[in-house]
Amino acid sequence: MKLYLLFDIDGTLVNTGGAGLRAMKTAMTECLGDGGLLEGCSFAGKTDRQIIHDLIRRSGVGPGLEGKARQISTRYIQLLGPSLEGADNFFVYPHIPEMLEQLSKTPGNEIALLTGNLERGARLKLEHAGLWHYFSWGVYGDISEDRSDLSREARRIITANNGPLDPRRIVIIGDTVSDIRCGQAIGATTIAYSAGFEPAEKLLPAGPDHLIDDFRNLPGIIAQLRENMQAP
Repeated sequence: MKLYLLFDIDGTLVNTGGAGLRAMKTAMTECLGDGGLLEGCSFAGKTDRQIIHDLIRRSGVGPGLEGKARQISTRYIQLLGPSLEGADNFFVYPHIPEMLEQLSKTPGNEIALLTGNLERGARLKLEHAGLWHYFSWGVYGDISEDRSDLSREARRIITANNGPLDPRRIVIIGDTVSDIRCGQAIGATTIAYSAGFEPAEKLLPAGPDHLIDDFRNLPGIIAQLRENMQAP
């Protein structure tokens, strides 16, 4: 029985050390003339499309929102690579490479991404971390401001390729309440990581199926999930 393991990126796999924020701030300054639009904003759990659209609305730009969003997205991606290269405090969360290696070698696991990052931004971050090769496909923040649309798109892709399935076989792994809720929107299994951007006391009220603070525990949870679903 195949399980589909869909990972968030920021706060789950890597911490960019502010590289994304710096690139976005510069893009906003160049394209909207106001880098201060990001003051007081949290990126946690949001899609890049939502972040960019919200900031354009905050700037007071009227008609032409989509065109301006494309301009900002393009400039952000141009800036992100150099920003990552210059980020002295970029890091991969503990035990991520070993965990992904173990899961990728376990029969019946399909490892993919479900992230608010723009597709090109996701690749830049994970290539910088040396993790991109673990992921066979992904759903990215280009497609919607609503993170739950990403999980619905992931379910559509999976069922189109494999036929109808128990949605619990789709496992959403992330570090924010938004990750939990987008998984719940399709009936997926949700696993929240409490050592990323949001602490356990914020994640638990959202009702994840599992809460972890150490990725060494994830393969065991996945194995138990498979065993429970195969039981008569």
